[in-house]
Amino acid sequence: MKKYLADNLSTINMSLGTMLVILMLILIFMSYVINDEKYKKIVILYEGEFGCLPITANLARTASLIGTPGMYFAKIDFIMSSLIFPYNKIFNNNMSIEGYHFIRALPSELTTSFKIEAAFWFIEIIVVFSLVILYFIF
Repeated sequence: MKKYLADNLSTINMSLGTMLVILMLILIFMSYVINDEKYKKIVILYEGEFGCLPITANLARTASLIGTPGMYFAKIDFIMSSLIFPYNKIFNNNMSIEGYHFIRALPSELTTSFKIEAAFWFIEIIVVFSLVILYFIF
């Protein structure tokens, strides 16, 4: 058994890494499904307060993670970047400081799942980069 494990260590590592990537993708998809309803609530609240969404969020309003992943990131970026980063004109493009503070002041039951989804994406990126590096090293 020890010889088998030693001989196939790289295959086992890649298999475990692939399983972790698949698990993270499943978790990301689950958070996407949960966040879709919360996104709609946040949009209604934001439009009620400020009239319209930032331009990129408005253009990508109907985007989905499966059909248009690039637009999906633009869609949720006005929420995630407001929750994760301090206010600046790059991440909060076409958003006033009042809109930024509004997003940050939303109840935690609306925003916590977006923070969790961002953490899942961060972990997924680290895992994929680690697998690529391990693949080229071994």
